[in-house]
Order: sequence, then C-alpha cells, then structure tokens
Amino acid sequence: MRCWVSALALVAVAGCSATAPQQAAQRAGEANGALCTAFVDAWVGHFQANVARLDGQRVASLDQGLAQARQALQAAGQDEDACEKPYCIIQPKAGGRLDSYCGYRVADQSGNELYRWVPWTPSRR
Repeated sequence: MRCWVSALALVAVAGCSATAPQQAAQRAGEANGALCTAFVDAWVGHFQANVARLDGQRVASLDQGLAQARQALQAAGQDEDACEKPYCIIQPKAGGRLDSYCGYRVADQSGNELYRWVPWTPSRR
C-alpha cells in the first residue's frame, strides 16, 4: 500500500514539473518572437539598403541596426537561423536599375499551385 501512495505522489510531482517548463518556454518563445521580428526587420532593411547602394542611390548604412538585432538574439541565447527570414530577390529593371523584393514561399492550400508568394511587410511597432 505504501508503494501505491509513493507512486501516486511521484506521478503528481512529475505532472507538475512537466507543465511548468512548458509555460516558461511559451513565455520565452513570445519574447524570442519579438526578437526574431526585430532581427528580420533589420535583416531585410540591410538587404534593401545594399541593393539601393548597388543601384547608385545614397542610403544610410544599416549595419549597426543589424548588429544590434544580432546581439539581442545572442543575449537571449537564440540563434538567428531559428528566425524565419523571407526570401529576398534582386530584380533588374530597365536602364540598368535594380530593385528588390522580399517574401515567403508557402504551400498553396488551394491545390492549384505548389507554392504561393506572400510578400514580406515590416512589423508595426
């Protein structure tokens, strides 16, 4: 009988310890989600600024903003590869000009195509 009481107590303690880390991980995931959003915004801005510079436009360097976003991820113990970055493409235009666009390739749920393109938009802070 004592064994059953010990086993039930062990299951109850194990059940409590299994739920607490999940909640902590969820809160950490939300914080890291904000860090990823800031990183992706900085990463895309840096890409677009470099394309504009290649196009001959005078643009401010966004190296420092990207470095700060990377440092914030490192301080939180998160790898930048864990953040979902969009595909960014350089598009040649008439007259030798360059443009860029970024977006995500997602599975097409309608079945008409394999993928559909969802344009990237900066986060609203």
